[in-house]
Order: sequence, then C-alpha cells, then structure tokens
Amino acid sequence: MDKQDIFSKNNNVVRNEVEDNKAEDKIVKDNKAKDINVEDIKAKDAKVIDKAEPITEVLSADKTTFSHDAEVKAHSKDFGKVKMWFCMFFLGVFMYVLAALYVIIKHNGLFFYYGDYNVQQVPFYILAHRAIRNGQLFWNWNLDLGGDLTADLAFYLMGSPFFWITIPFPESFLPYMMPYLMALKYGVASANAFLYMRRYTRTNRAAQIGALLFAFCGFNATNIVFNHFTDAVAFFPLLMIAFENLCAFDNGQKGFKISRSRWIFFVVMTCVCSVVNYYFFFGQVIFLGLYFILRYVPGRKMSDTGKNLIRLITAGITGIMVAGLFLVLAFNGVAGNSRLDNILLGYDIVVYPSGYMYWDIIKSMIMLPDIIGRGTLFFTTTVKNASLAVYLPMFGLAGVIAYFRAFKGQASWKKRMLIASLIIAFIPVFNSAFSLFNSQYYARWFYMPILIMSLVTCEMVERDRGENLRTGTLATIIMFLLLIIIAILPSRDDDGNIVYMQMVSNSDIFWRDVLGTAVFCSILILIVFLSRKIKTRVNLSFAGTVFAGCIGTMIILINGSSLISDFGMEQWKLQMIDTKPTIDESSFSRIETDSTSTNYEMRWGIPTIHCFLSTVPSQIFDFYEGAAGITRSVESDSPLTRAGLRALLSARYYVENSRINDDDEFLNNEGTLDYEQVSSLEEMNGFTLFENTNYIPMGFTFDYYTSESDWTAADASDHDLSLVKVLILPDEIANTYHGNMIRLSASDIANDEIDIYQFRSLCNQRRASACTAFTTTKNGFEAVTKNFKEYELVFFSVPNVEGMTATVDGKKVDIITADYGLMAIPVSKGSHTITVKYLPKGIYLGLGISVIGILILISYIIFSYLNKNQEITQ
Repeated sequence: MDKQDIFSKNNNVVRNEVEDNKAEDKIVKDNKAKDINVEDIKAKDAKVIDKAEPITEVLSADKTTFSHDAEVKAHSKDFGKVKMWFCMFFLGVFMYVLAALYVIIKHNGLFFYYGDYNVQQVPFYILAHRAIRNGQLFWNWNLDLGGDLTADLAFYLMGSPFFWITIPFPESFLPYMMPYLMALKYGVASANAFLYMRRYTRTNRAAQIGALLFAFCGFNATNIVFNHFTDAVAFFPLLMIAFENLCAFDNGQKGFKISRSRWIFFVVMTCVCSVVNYYFFFGQVIFLGLYFILRYVPGRKMSDTGKNLIRLITAGITGIMVAGLFLVLAFNGVAGNSRLDNILLGYDIVVYPSGYMYWDIIKSMIMLPDIIGRGTLFFTTTVKNASLAVYLPMFGLAGVIAYFRAFKGQASWKKRMLIASLIIAFIPVFNSAFSLFNSQYYARWFYMPILIMSLVTCEMVERDRGENLRTGTLATIIMFLLLIIIAILPSRDDDGNIVYMQMVSNSDIFWRDVLGTAVFCSILILIVFLSRKIKTRVNLSFAGTVFAGCIGTMIILINGSSLISDFGMEQWKLQMIDTKPTIDESSFSRIETDSTSTNYEMRWGIPTIHCFLSTVPSQIFDFYEGAAGITRSVESDSPLTRAGLRALLSARYYVENSRINDDDEFLNNEGTLDYEQVSSLEEMNGFTLFENTNYIPMGFTFDYYTSESDWTAADASDHDLSLVKVLILPDEIANTYHGNMIRLSASDIANDEIDIYQFRSLCNQRRASACTAFTTTKNGFEAVTKNFKEYELVFFSVPNVEGMTATVDGKKVDIITADYGLMAIPVSKGSHTITVKYLPKGIYLGLGISVIGILILISYIIFSYLNKNQEITQ
C-alpha cells in the first residue's frame, strides 16, 4: 500500500496510535507485508504521530474485515467544515421538529408533555423571562418564600444561551417557543457532535451518522421532560475537542511545544460548559479526568504527561475563573441544600438495592428507553427520575459489539473508556461520584460514554467489511428478544394464579417501545446483511439513523404526552397560560395552589407558599425542618392541617382546581382551618378560591419567644398553632434578649394546648401589630411599622439569606434569624421605616475572580500574538 493512501496532502487521514509495545510489534509485523514505512508511524519520544488531528488505531493488515480499498475515499477534513456544521445543525433542528410535530399539531401549536416539563420548565422560563425584562436579576418574590433568581435557577436556565435568546420576544410567545428551543438544542448537539466525529472518520457521511446517534440517543429523548439537560449535552462534544487538542503533541521540529490557540480554546469551552450547567460540568470534569488517565497516560513519558497536566490545569482554572461571577452566584443556590447531605452509606456503596437495576441498565442500551417516572420492564422506584437511558437509534449495541470484536486482543483507548464506563455504571459508589456521592440514583452522566459509543459505531459502519457488524447486530437482536421473552414469562398474581404478560409496568409504553425497536432492528438487518458495498452501507445507515432518530424520539414524545388527557392539556393552557385568579393584590399576601396546579403561581406572578423547586435558599429548608417539623426535599407543600404555618407565612388564598382535583378537599370541608370560599369554579375557569380568615399581613410582632433548643425539645410538628404565639430565636440571641417579650420554656410550649378560639385571637393580635405598609422592591422590600410603645422585634416571613441588609430610618441594623431561617428586625419605640435590600453574597468576589481570569486570558492572547509576530520577524 502506498504511503499516500494513509497520509493525504490535506492531513485528512487520522493520526496513528500504538497503545502498547505488544500491539505495536504486531502492527509493525503486519504492515511490513503492505510496504508501509513503519518509521513514519513511530514517533521519536512517544507512540503517537500527531498531525494536529486526533488519534485512531492503526488497523492490522490481516484484519480483512476492515476496508482500505478505494471504495471509501478520504475527503479533506478542513473542506467545508463550516458548511457541514450548518447542514448538521439544520438537519438536527428539522428532525426534532418533525418528531414533535404530532404532539404540537394535536395540541394546537403548544407542545404539551407531562411531569416536570409542564410544571417546572415552562413556568421557570416565563418567570425568569419576566424578571429579566423587568430588571429583577437577583431577588425574586415568586420563588418559594423569596429567593435569588440567578442562584435558584442557575441549574435550570440562567446559564443557557437558549433561554437568553427568548428575552427579545413577548412573554406570551414562550409556551409556543419551547419545542423550537429544544429543536435548536438538538441542532447544536448534532452539529457539534459532527465536528467531533469528523476528526476520526474518513468520510463526512460516517461522521453524520455518529453525530445523529449522539444527538438523538435515548438519553436525550427520555430527558426532554428535563428541558435543561440537553444544553449540557449539546456543548459537550466541543469540550472533548478542546480537551483532545490540548493533550495532543504538536511534534514540531523543536520538540514539544504548546499550541496557544488550543489552550485558549480549552479556556473558552471550560467557561462555557461550567456556565451552561454547573452540575453537569462537575460530572464532565470527572469524566475528562478518567479520559486523561486511560488515553493519555499509557505509553507516554512522565515528563510529557506532566506537561499535559500543566496545560490542562492552567487552562481549566483560567476558564473557571472567567466564569467565576456566575459560579459564585450559582453556588449560593445550592449551599446548605439538604439534598447534598444524602450520601451513600453501607451496602449501598457496593451494590444496588435491587438486582433489577443491572438488568435495567442493560435494557437501556438495547431498546427505546423508558420515560421519566414511568418505568416498564425491571422497573424500581430507584430509577424513577434517574434518566437511565442509552439506546443509540437503530444500532443499539451493534456497533459497539462489532468494535470490540474487531479489536479483540488489541489495546484501544475507546475500549478502555467504554469498559470503565460500564464498570462505573454497575458499582453504585463510582456511579454516584458524578452526583457528589448522592444517595439518590442518577444516570445523568451517561451521555458522555454515549459519545464514544456513537463514535465507534460510525467508525465500524464505514470501515468494517461486514463480519463484525453482522455479529454485533445478531448479538443485539438476541438480547432484545431475550427482553421480550422475560416480559411475557408467566408469574403469579396476588391471588396465586398464574398470569402472563404481567412482568411489565406501564405496558402500553413498553409495547410501543418494543414495536419501534423491532422496526429499527429489521432495518438494521437489511442494511448490514444485504448491502455488499461499504459506500452503500454507509448511505443506507445514514438514512436509517435519520429515520430511527426521528421516529424513536416521536415515540418517546407520544409516550409522555399520552399520560395527560386532551382535557388535561386544555385545562393546563386555559388555567395556567390564559387565566390569573382575581384576588386582592392591594397589599402583599401569598397564595397556594393544590397539587394539580403546581407552580402555576409563577406564571401568574403571585407570591406563594407552594413551590416545586429544588434549589431554593437553605434558610427555607431550615425553616420547614426546624419550625414546622416538615422535611422539604424538592417542594414546599405543607399538609392542609397546618393552619398556624399558613397564618405565619401570610398565606391569604387557596386555589383549588375543581376541574382536575378529584379530592376536592376544600369543597368537602376537609381543607385548612378557617378558609372560606369566596368564588366559584365558574367564575375562574375551573378554580375555586378560598380565603384565609386568619391571614396576617407581613411584618408583625410577638408577645412571647423561645429558644431553638426549647422549641426542638417540644416537638415542632405537634405545635403548629403555637407558631403564631411564640417567636423562635437562636439560643445565643434568646439568652441575651432584653425586650418585653415573655420567654416560654419547652414545657410551657408542650403543655400549652391552643384551641381554635385561642388561635383566632392570636392571629388577631399578630394582625393588629402588623406593618401599616409593606412594599416589595426589585432588590428587597420597604415596610412602615405601627407606632410601637416599646422595643420590638418585627418578624418577616422572608428567608434571611446572606446578602440581606436592613436599615431602620436609614440607620443600619442587624437582621436576626427567627424561626430557624426567616428574619426579625429590631426597632425601637415609635413608628419606623424598615428597608431591606439584597445583594448576592460573594458577588464582588466572583466579579473579581472573573476580571482576573479575563485579564489572564487577554494577556495570554496578546503575548501569543506578539510572540508569533516576533517569530515571523526572525
């Protein structure tokens, strides 16, 4: 074989890598028969020849299952890159829109799905869009009891470029824009993945196959319910490219030298990915660390490895510094979050609670995936929200199995990465490392090995003569058939009778997935077994991938949207998008919806005590746990029995969705104490409005107080009504308090049985002491107190987050933490104006870090430019 067949003038052919001495010796021996100059393959100081292109395996000449003949022509990798990026972008956009079109048309232009998509993604977009356009970048009154917009929604959308492009559009456009924003994400994922795949493939067509496998994989399809996950997936291939570029040898005549543009590119991608989603970026750092160890350490000199590490660390740290401001603000949203304390312990470290888990992981690779919250075969509650999905459209594991067979006995970084990923997936403690060792099972890092799976699959499509792909296809189909057999195995019902087809939960979804997978398997069989020429197989595989990616995604979307009836969708649009309850908004108060209308308040722009949002201030978690004895996880949703809690939080209205809520607690007189109906469902498109007669306006005082220790000893959950009688103060404050409130001990609280009449009287007393005016501002609030006869602590049900500052008549005062996480402000005798302002904790620190990072980057760019000019002059 002529050398020119391997190394084209346009640097098209990929770099050659010999992974270990044994493999290298075998390749040298095999290639001598082909008249290949082996010395051109060996690098002087490393087992790599780096032509500024990625590395791929040198295939043995006797591996006749791989084609090096003229049937597959090498194309220039540089020619038309931008054009191909846009082609893949528009293809990805078109495919997703086509997949979602059925759901969009069915719902008259709205993409209506289920679960978190309806009650989180859409309300979050609307709330944040409105806040940004109103200049409320930080404090927002419609995030639970109040929270930092940037911190609380950083995980969801604040770092997403796809959210920011919605800002110029009217708010009313947003619900209709959501599926097209997702289409843009799929388009970017397809285009960026193409750039990564094209570094290794010999043809554009093969790279297109790999890109679509990645973008339309089961992971992305099942996580459409979590709209923000796809942002991280879309940009990950660029991070991989930047990482590989920085780790590669320049191999110049003067030896090992750093490519400055590569260092800058990695800085930029580190910054972008950390801002897009900090949670996923944490997992990406772990994955890249493993990638470095398994790919760039074997066969390299320690000195070269050290130089690589220095480049990666300096560029990575600089990129994180550039993103410093955003990351500091985002950290405020998770600091103190109770979910971070749930760590794997005991046997859970080494084995999953159920053996079904291992089967479920394998199933996720073989067939179309389950949707979030609705498992099918091998389903356990452990994986309910885990994002457990891998499936590559049409191929499944066929290409991966083929790759392992083709490289049997040979070293390969791709094999090492895929084997390591499988081991990590099977061992709980390793899997949980991507989620900071959280005890909740998540598979939200699977998209990273999926990129490698997509790569080896498209490589096999264009290089394998057929034998390995046929084997991989048959193996995948056999495993798929095994899953079907398991699904129909006989079992016993609760009465002991033998029944069939009962092994599956959500059978409608399962059999739709089976049918779709079976069709894709049939197409794969035709392509692999009937196409004799590789070029034909590549083109047919591309067409099959487009079909499977589009139809497979459509099936997942239909599975999700079918969970909600057409009536439910109509009510969602009518009640959340088109309706806002008519309430008295002349003074500040909070409302509450039932579980069928979660987060509707965000869309309405009304403060609420019912909020489904994981990343709220830690003070809210502390308040519910300490003062009310309620463990808050992902949602603030108090039991209806907690009348005292609602009065304390200035909750004035309860909105019951009488058309959707089958329980009708309030209409059946099972609602919270002393709520009275003030409107009927006919007046507000199916909502029935109830008003709390014990409502207490914001900013009131107490006659009694106690310490946190005494309150804990009295058992908070048993003394809900006492919340409007006694102010809870930290021990150090309670022990030094010198005001006129009377202190109650734990026994006083425990023995104080408050009846309904006393409760009403206490609420009246608190109401009589409330501020005469309370006005929310863009960064806090202003309040005017009653004319007090003595020193008082004025309580506000606002989280006392770090960054809050208070002044009384213009003079700064300390804010006291009350009821474990809320605030009390000391005022002296008389009437006073209280002003509370919020500036995020660490904002100046974050700004300083970002400025320093930007200066480092700019300085490096200037240095590189000047140094380059100097070299040219010389």
